[in-house]
Amino acid sequence: MKQAQIRGYMIPNDIKWVYDWFEIDATCPRDIQTVIDSLDPGEEIEVLVNSPGGAVTTGQEIFSMLQSCENSTAIVESEACSAASIAIMGAGRVIISPVGMIMIHNSALNGRISGDKNDFEKLVGMLTETDRAIASAYTYKTGMDEREILKLMNKETWLSAKQALALGFADEIKEPKHGLQMVAAREALPVTDKMIELAKLQRDQAEAKAKAEALEAQKNEILGDLFMYGI
Repeated sequence: MKQAQIRGYMIPNDIKWVYDWFEIDATCPRDIQTVIDSLDPGEEIEVLVNSPGGAVTTGQEIFSMLQSCENSTAIVESEACSAASIAIMGAGRVIISPVGMIMIHNSALNGRISGDKNDFEKLVGMLTETDRAIASAYTYKTGMDEREILKLMNKETWLSAKQALALGFADEIKEPKHGLQMVAAREALPVTDKMIELAKLQRDQAEAKAKAEALEAQKNEILGDLFMYGI
């Protein structure tokens, strides 16, 4: 079995490098395809999911990739929202954490929009058809009627693990391993703004020290070369 991940924003292949540069979690279709290409015949791919969603086309592309796999499982560890919920519908099996959530909603446009009334009418038509395309992923998995799915999308529906299981968006709720104790979030150490500032300061100091040591080593190397040649 091989493992892939859908983490952070779901984006097109050509801008993934920007997210990597800033060390921001993100997933593009190529990330999943690379793992799929490495599978042996019949080997399972397990996709761990924690994503707020992103580009519809990325969700659709990953849906098709997982649908074409002989043996695929998606595990919703935290949330599978928007485009991420589309993607996991293509998996042969969807397992959700007891605290996991799946969110579905209508398609939307981001950014500045301009045009006359005809342009906006075209946009409405495009969004309507996009919603129906998205709904087909959910009907494929759940067997629900398209009209019911569109109603859920129209009001932006958040599904708990039990609701997702009851409606067919998930096949199984992942039970905690034996001996695992679930605790409230307040038991965890909170990360404060001061802690973040301190961490950044320590990181900057460490980077400055490393640069200074590298320059010193380079200087000593040059001096050693000059001494060797009697300069």
